[in-house]
Amino acid sequence: MKILPVTYLSPIFKSHYKDDGILGFDDSISQEKRNLIREHYDSWHTPYMSIYEKGHRMTNYQLNLHISELKKRNVLQKIEGTTIYRGQTLVNKPCYLYDLKKKGIEMVIDLVDYGDSYRNAVKDADLKYYKYNIYEKWWNCYDFSSRKYIKEFVKFLKKMQEGNIYIGCQYGANDTDIALMLNDFFNPLLEDKCPTTITPNDSDFPIKLNSIYDALKKSDKKKLGWTKEFEQRLIKKLISI
Repeated sequence: MKILPVTYLSPIFKSHYKDDGILGFDDSISQEKRNLIREHYDSWHTPYMSIYEKGHRMTNYQLNLHISELKKRNVLQKIEGTTIYRGQTLVNKPCYLYDLKKKGIEMVIDLVDYGDSYRNAVKDADLKYYKYNIYEKWWNCYDFSSRKYIKEFVKFLKKMQEGNIYIGCQYGANDTDIALMLNDFFNPLLEDKCPTTITPNDSDFPIKLNSIYDALKKSDKKKLGWTKEFEQRLIKKLISI
C-alpha cells in the first residue's frame, strides 16, 4: 500500500522529474530501509544527527537516494588524472585530516559548512579551508544569475584549479558529485577529469546550468581560462541535456 502526502503539487517538468511524491511503502523492505537510516543517525555524531527523525519526511525516491549515498560512503578516493581527492567531510574524524596532509593535500573544501569547529580542525592540521555549501549553492539556490552567486562560483572553480584538494560532503557521495559535475561543465582545466554518477536529467538541472552559463561574463571566463574550443564543447553539453 502506498503512503501519499496530504497535498502534492505536480512538477512542471514531469518528463524529467523522478520523485513521484510517494512518502514510502508499509512493507517489510521499506521498514528495513528506514531502520537503516535510523541506525545510521544513531551512530553518526554530527550536528545533523537527528534530521531524519525531526526533519521533513522523505519521499520514497529521497529515501532510496539516501540509501545509495550511505552505501557509497568513503573516506578517501583520488580522482584519476588529478591531484583532487573526494570523500566524507571529516567533521567527526579530525585525526584523518593529518593523513590528508601526508598525501600532499593542501586544501579542504567543505561542501556542508560545519562551522568554526571544523574550520579550526582543518587549520590545526596545517591545511587551508574553503567553504562552498552545496545546499545553498545548488539545491536551495533560486538566483543563479546574481553577481554574488557567480563571483562565489568562479572562486570555487579557481580553488579546484589549484589542485592538491580534498573535497567532501556528509557522505562523500551525492553532493560531492554535484560539485564535481559543476566543475566538469565549467572548469576548462579539469574538464572530463572528474567523472561522476550524476546525470543532469532532473527537471531543474538544465535550467540551473544554463542560467549559470548565461550569467558568466567575459571577465569571469577569462579568469577561468576559457578558450573558444572549450566554450563550443560546453554549449554542446548544455544543448544535449
